Amino acid sequence: MSEYLFKNDISKDMAQLKEINPELHQVWRTYHDGVFKDGALTKVEKELIAIAGAHITGDPYSIRSRVRSAKNSGATDEQVVESIYVAMRFAMGGPFAFSSIAFEAHYALDNDIPLTDGHFFKKNVLKEINEFHECSGDNSGAFKEYTKKVFADGALKKDFKRGLVGLACAHMTKCPYCIRGCVKDGRSAGYTKEQMAEAINVAMVMSAGASYAHTSFAMETITELNEKEKTRAAG
Repeated sequence: MSEYLFKNDISKDMAQLKEINPELHQVWRTYHDGVFKDGALTKVEKELIAIAGAHITGDPYSIRSRVRSAKNSGATDEQVVESIYVAMRFAMGGPFAFSSIAFEAHYALDNDIPLTDGHFFKKNVLKEINEFHECSGDNSGAFKEYTKKVFADGALKKDFKRGLVGLACAHMTKCPYCIRGCVKDGRSAGYTKEQMAEAINVAMVMSAGASYAHTSFAMETITELNEKEKTRAAG
């Protein structure tokens, strides 16, 4: 095993992955590469969405590769940074939306209603969200101000951040409320179903990409185990 958990160069490990099953590797690369071609969205737009997605998965290899690819495609430093802040906001989005479940459960317990009754993920959670804001005190105001600043026009347009970058992140955080809200925002901004589909495909690639990059650990482990087996056989 290497001294550090995350190596700078995993090309040898990835080559081994490809060698073990080249057919699977090829179909993955075909899908991956196709997703990042210019289409309903430009390549640079997709790369900026991917940067946000990589920060949702927390995969260091994906973060590094997507920032390089975005810069090579013409993205500015300011655009890269704004996409990261959108990812941060949507990383908060799931816990924020799911606070409605916590406050619904609190209400149920106060009223001797079994927690197994009713349904999770109600369509209208405004009552619970407002109560969460009230109970959060000053934190609520700070959160709202952060949200306002993140989604303001800047190096990236607010519509792009909410309707496409956010949509991809929402799929990766698996928040149904965030997904629905982003579709509403994106549609209001004039984004088409094709553009939304391309953003979602980027999210799919980035979710899978974290698993793909981390196969480096599996390949390193396979190599170590095979070497031990050879040593035992030789002895």
